[in-house]
Formats: sequence, C-alpha cells, structure tokens
Amino acid sequence: MDAAEVKDLIDEAHENEKGKHGGGGEGGLKVSTAIYISMLAAVLAIVSVAGSNAGKDMMASAIEASDSFAYYQAKTQRQISLRLAADELELLSAGMPPEAQARALKKSAEYRQNADKMEADDGKNSRKDLLAKAKAAEAKRDHAATQDPYFDFAEGLLQLAIVLASVFAITNMTFILWVSRVLAAVGLALAIDGFTLIAPLPFL
Repeated sequence: MDAAEVKDLIDEAHENEKGKHGGGGEGGLKVSTAIYISMLAAVLAIVSVAGSNAGKDMMASAIEASDSFAYYQAKTQRQISLRLAADELELLSAGMPPEAQARALKKSAEYRQNADKMEADDGKNSRKDLLAKAKAAEAKRDHAATQDPYFDFAEGLLQLAIVLASVFAITNMTFILWVSRVLAAVGLALAIDGFTLIAPLPFL
C-alpha cells in the first residue's frame, strides 16, 4: 500500500464525514478515523523502510562474509604452500654443498617468515583479520535475517489495519474498527520487537 492509496482512503473517510448531517459525534468519529489511518500510514512507512534496510543489510553482509572467507581460504592455501616449500628446501639442502645449502636454508627461512606474516600481520588483511571480518559480517547478516520477518509481518498487519479502518469509514461497523485496532497493535508490537529483538518469537 503506497502513499497515494492511503491518501485515497483518508479522502474517502473525509467525504463520508462531510456527508453526515450536523457534523455531530459520528462525524467526529470519522475525523478521528481519518487521523488514525494517517498515523497507521506513517508507522507503515517507517516499518517498510526498516524491512527494506534489513533485507539490504542481510544481502550485503552475506556477500561480505563470503568474500572474506574466500580471501581467508586463499591466504591459507598460500600459507600452506609456503611452508611445504620451506620443508622441501630444508630436506633437499641436506645433500647440498655448504654454499648451496646456505642459500636453500635462507630461502626456506624467507618462506616461513612470509607464511607467519600471513597469520597475524595486523591491519594488512592477515588471516586473523580476515577471519574476524568474516565473522563480524556473518553476525550482521544473522541479525538482519532475524529482524526481517518481524518487519514483514508487521507491514502486512498494518496494511490490513488500514484497509479495515477505511471499510469502517464507509460502513460504520464498530466491530471492524476494533479488529483494525487489534491488528494495528499487534503490528506495532512486532515492529518494535523487530527493532529491539527484546522478545524473540520462536515461530519467526
């Protein structure tokens, strides 16, 4: 439900109110219903934006986590290759002349040093940095994934509440207005829970 549709509902409620004779208590109820619909529309807009942002965060964080893990695995493979090469040079150097043996051992030490730098070279995309970055992205993705269904259900309930409020503006059936209010209250509670996750629901 977009802003134009909500405006049409409010205009319809207002026209209904103007058609009443004398503008008595019932007319006042119509005005309050129009205000009620406007408030629901405002909350719906906030929830819609929050739901959209949660979806975007979930996708962006999933991509970031995947990229970081891929880079981490590539560095791990490179580290293993360097250490294997160092081991091989050390084994081969045993039968070499002293000068060649010294060069081989020096190269082996360089390989091991480079492999160690990949492990914890802070601030330069070390394996430790990449793993921490990937886990942080996973946590952000999981948080957004947890929020998303709350906003989806809240948005649906608020839309139903607006529709029922507009039906009440036409039919004057008080029961419909109360159903709308109940749906709006549940939708608002879900939206607040989606923002705070204070009371996680097992079925969402």
